[in-house]
Amino acid sequence: MKQLIKILALSAITAIVAVTTALGQAGPLITVDELGNGNFNGQPLQSLKQADPFSGIVTLTYVLPFPGVPGDVNLFESGPQPSQPSDVIRFDGHGFMYFFSELEATDQPPFDPADVGLPPPVAGLQFVNLVENGGEGFNDVLYNPAGGLPGDNTAGASYHFISDIPEPGTGLLAALGAGLFLALKSRRQSQERS
Repeated sequence: MKQLIKILALSAITAIVAVTTALGQAGPLITVDELGNGNFNGQPLQSLKQADPFSGIVTLTYVLPFPGVPGDVNLFESGPQPSQPSDVIRFDGHGFMYFFSELEATDQPPFDPADVGLPPPVAGLQFVNLVENGGEGFNDVLYNPAGGLPGDNTAGASYHFISDIPEPGTGLLAALGAGLFLALKSRRQSQERS
C-alpha cells in the first residue's frame, strides 16, 4: 500500500511539473469563432466568405499568416458521440482556414457565416477528431497541431476554436428568468410567514 501511495504521489508531482512547463512555453495562439471574429495573439485576422477549393462550398474563411498543413479538424459536441461532427475546420495548405458548422433544424435566419452545413470528407486529406468543451451555447476546444497534423505551421501557433456563441438575447432571457424565479420565491416565502 505504501508503495502505491509513493507511486501516485510521484505521478502527481510529475504531472504538475509537466503542466507548469507546458503552460510556461505557450506559443502563438489563433482564436476564431463561427461569426468571423478571429485574432492571432490579439491582432485581428481577416475573415471573408469564400469557396473551399475541395468542396466548392462558400463558407467563413480566415486568412492565416502562414500556409498551414492541409487537412480537417472535426469538432464533436461533448456527451454521447454523434455519427458526424458539429463543425469542420479545414486548412487548404495555402494560408486559408475554412470554418463549416452544421445547420440544425432549429436554426433560423440570419445564419452565422459558418452555418452552411458540413463538407464531405476529402480522400487523402488527413483529419483529426476533437471533442469540444462546454455545453450548448458555448463550445470551444484548444488544438495544438504538432507533428504535421492539419494546421501545423512554422510559427508554432496553436488554435482556440469557438463554435457556438450565445446570442445576446439568450443571456438577457436567462437573467430575466432567474429574476422572475427569485421574485416568485421571495413572494412565496413572505406569504408563508403571514
